[in-house]
Amino acid sequence: MCKTKPQEIDSTIVKIRFSKKFYIGITLIISSLIVGKITQAIFVIYFTDEFIRKLSVIIYIITWPPFILGIAWAGIEYVNKYNRFFTLKFYKDKIRSIRE
Repeated sequence: MCKTKPQEIDSTIVKIRFSKKFYIGITLIISSLIVGKITQAIFVIYFTDEFIRKLSVIIYIITWPPFILGIAWAGIEYVNKYNRFFTLKFYKDKIRSIRE
């Protein structure tokens, strides 16, 4: 077993920062989901009112492009940042740096 000091282990933790585009993407995803769920509830509650039913369907459809854009912005950056954690080389390098 490798004997390391706690400060050595803490220094190996990788801090990942994301761009503004990532956080805007997350905000788009969450806000789109919230608005979509509200319009679904309004659709069910006021099912007999034809105007409100059509309006809620239109609003629901309008919420899809921001949702897809948010997934594209946040998802691509997230995958790019965390993709290296799924390689064997990353873990071999971390083990070597801890042992040294």
